[in-house]
Amino acid sequence: MNDKMEQFVKWVEESDNIGFFGGAGVSTESGIPDFRSANGLYTQDHDAEYYLSHRYFETDPDGFYEFCKQNLYSFGIS
Repeated sequence: MNDKMEQFVKWVEESDNIGFFGGAGVSTESGIPDFRSANGLYTQDHDAEYYLSHRYFETDPDGFYEFCKQNLYSFGIS
């Protein structure tokens, strides 16, 4: 194992929390629908961007979670 990989492994082992930021290429390969492609959520529902916004979450958290449940969790995460 090279030095950079060993350092990475050390950081992971010493961490309490790890976050991963990935793009559409990672999510679509994992079966998670994307937002902006020809078949994406934003082209299927033109209000989707608003329903996923912080503003909508603050005004109607139940509606926000229901929209997520209906449109984002259908790939197996609940």
